[in-house]
Amino acid sequence: MSHRFHRVCASVLLAAALFAQEPGAPRFDSNARLVLVPFNVQRGKYFAADLQPSDFILREDGHPREFTVFEGPNTEHPLPLELILLFDTTPFPAKALGNLFRWDPKADYEFLNNWDEGITREVLQQNGMDIRLTVYHYSGRQLERLCAATSDPREVVKAFHALLDPIPSGKGELTLLPGNHIIKPMFDAPFQGWLIESTVSALKDGAASPVPARRLLIVFTAGYNGTAPKPSTRAGYSDIVDPALALRIPVDPVIMDQYRVFTRPVSIGPGHEPLGSWVPTASGALGGFGGVGEMTGGEAFVPPHLDREALAGILGLVRDTALSQYVVGFSPDAVQTPKKHSLAVVLSSKSKGKLVGGVKDGVAY
Repeated sequence: MSHRFHRVCASVLLAAALFAQEPGAPRFDSNARLVLVPFNVQRGKYFAADLQPSDFILREDGHPREFTVFEGPNTEHPLPLELILLFDTTPFPAKALGNLFRWDPKADYEFLNNWDEGITREVLQQNGMDIRLTVYHYSGRQLERLCAATSDPREVVKAFHALLDPIPSGKGELTLLPGNHIIKPMFDAPFQGWLIESTVSALKDGAASPVPARRLLIVFTAGYNGTAPKPSTRAGYSDIVDPALALRIPVDPVIMDQYRVFTRPVSIGPGHEPLGSWVPTASGALGGFGGVGEMTGGEAFVPPHLDREALAGILGLVRDTALSQYVVGFSPDAVQTPKKHSLAVVLSSKSKGKLVGGVKDGVAY
């Protein structure tokens, strides 16, 4: 996927053309030990869906190598696409950060006012593909699944309507990840939401499903994480990135409330003009959580408001990007001491389009 921030509006949907795939192309084996590299090919305003294995070259540490796995938008009998939605519903402490932030899920999740079965069907029904939604929410250190993977609009709407309901006491209690600690600011009120633990738990829960599917995790948050690695351990969000890469589930952060905090917010990305002087970056938004999108092969979004049109736009863009994605890969030879490699996909001809993504660094095998 492309690694950029998006300003989302009702019109932000990408279309994918559908053509026949070359017979005899290698297929995806979900049970094999594989190294996979996903990417898209953009041709004008659309993603190209008519390319074949011969149109791509996989480079390992700068040298061409064979790939035995190829999956494209027109692979026969594709796996279902499951979009896992994780919503932060933790109320923000009123006195945190000197009253600068006013994160209020009830006010900021504007889509709850008029989301219905009709717009859910628009998200789920695309070119006859099997698309499903799973809905979670977390509050404080509790995580609850509101509906399992479903293509039933009624189940999704029911789950959305329960987003802001309190999680029953004692249900879904999260455990700190090894090496993490609870953040306790010296002067401000502590942040309550366990963003890292909730995200990792949702990743593992999705991967544990016995139903084969392509999965993506979309995390909606502005709660400012209440846990963090201890100084002596790994920094940043590697506790999320590592399992996301291992489980092959990209993470798409949706950073809420940024437009309310900064008086002149902007959005960056192809075709999006600057709206002000402050530029959110993948490394800076929400303490760096936005960068998880790029590091896991996903997207990062900074919507001005998460109303009905913005949420539908985000889900539609993520859906269409995933459905038009290519994947190449291989089963590496077993070695006693794995080494880190850099992988990059290139097009055999520039006339085929523009490659988006397709780079992985530090892959150990």
